[in-house]
Amino acid sequence: MAIDPTVATHGRIAPRAFAAVFFLSPLIASLAPRVTPGTMTLVGMALILAALRRGTSWKELIVPSAAFLACLAFSLYVFLNASWAWNPGAGFAKAALLFGVILVVFATVSAVRAIDDQQVRSATVAFAAGAFFGALYLLVELLFDGAITRFVMNIIPALQPDDSKHATFVDGAVTHLNANRLNQNITTIMLNAWPAMLMLSAAALRYRCGMIALFLAVSAVAVFISEHDSSQLALLGSVIVLALAWKWPRWVVRGLAVIWCLGFALAVPIAHLAYDEGLHLNKSLPNSYKARVILWGYTSEKVLEHPLVGVGVNTTRERDNAGVNDRHKAPRPEGFVMPRTTAHHSHSMFLQTWYELGAIGAVLLSIAGALVILGTTTLPRNAQPFAAATFAAFAVIAAFAWGMWQTWWICAIALAAVYVCLGARASLLAGHSAVTKRSDSQQKAPDSDSRLQAFAIC
Repeated sequence: MAIDPTVATHGRIAPRAFAAVFFLSPLIASLAPRVTPGTMTLVGMALILAALRRGTSWKELIVPSAAFLACLAFSLYVFLNASWAWNPGAGFAKAALLFGVILVVFATVSAVRAIDDQQVRSATVAFAAGAFFGALYLLVELLFDGAITRFVMNIIPALQPDDSKHATFVDGAVTHLNANRLNQNITTIMLNAWPAMLMLSAAALRYRCGMIALFLAVSAVAVFISEHDSSQLALLGSVIVLALAWKWPRWVVRGLAVIWCLGFALAVPIAHLAYDEGLHLNKSLPNSYKARVILWGYTSEKVLEHPLVGVGVNTTRERDNAGVNDRHKAPRPEGFVMPRTTAHHSHSMFLQTWYELGAIGAVLLSIAGALVILGTTTLPRNAQPFAAATFAAFAVIAAFAWGMWQTWWICAIALAAVYVCLGARASLLAGHSAVTKRSDSQQKAPDSDSRLQAFAIC
């Protein structure tokens, strides 16, 4: 790709505005995860516009890689699947969202490779700072019973919740906030953590090792004092993946691809087995764990009614919203902590895929995810462990937590991929090798053009 030097010099977006986008995006998303679609739009626009102003054509932004084609095939099947969903209109809306996010994220990743080096450096430092302050905010909120939020709510009563599900009121003032209201926030900082630490590792900053340690400490404490068990498991799992990938990156990435596919292959039989073994009646398990076993067991039974094509995208929530899955009327055997119902969603992307999209959807999504993680082997050597850790964190949370069609969740996953690629580009600028393994006799610093050719994510 030829770049006009005059465009490269004078066609850049204002450096301060560009850096501000990457500082505010992780910070605002950490404070209010539901605005993640907006932050994804800002990040995508900033990167794509910067690439276009440096001479990149629109055609160059969408590279027909194997991962892109697999993700596109999955999204097209979701469009087809929506036609027999409980609410086809809502199903088509989710299909359109997925299709749009896929186009934006792959175009944005291509744009990352084309933007100016100085923009990369400023964006990575700004993102790391924004992500850190977001994690620090959550830590303060968890340590002091949501003191900042309670103060704002009591100053501006219109911001107070309508019910007492997540808050305690005394004389019209909020005196206590339930920690589980921050579960989405904790998920957000968990997805941002490894990309931010990758960027810090590539930044030309003094005491960067200390900064990485501080960032990890703040994020880890916030995650472990929260009530989001899935993020806690994700942090533990991703730390192990990071450590192993530092020594054996290619083997770990391949292992993650296999585990990802096994998650779809084994989701239904494992859910059946856990329920048949009576884990939902085990008094030593927390109620949230027992509830998931009941939910998974019942959903796995329903999968067998439409095993090939499923019941339709987003049908679980739409049926629940319509009152079809009335929890008050659903059977609740003695000793069960919740009725036998599919509820709002399956609390497992692997199982929800089977129930709503059937075997066809499960196969297509397993292939798409495997190709995405395998594509990270093209990243610089220093970036691969962080990419693997980010994917592991996402996969663990997806296995136990959110509904797969929640808009903020889809956009948060997409942003994590973009942030990893931005950190990978920063690693190239820092002089890290784009090759995973190379003998001492073969080592030499690649020039800028060869680095960018090697950096072809997915």
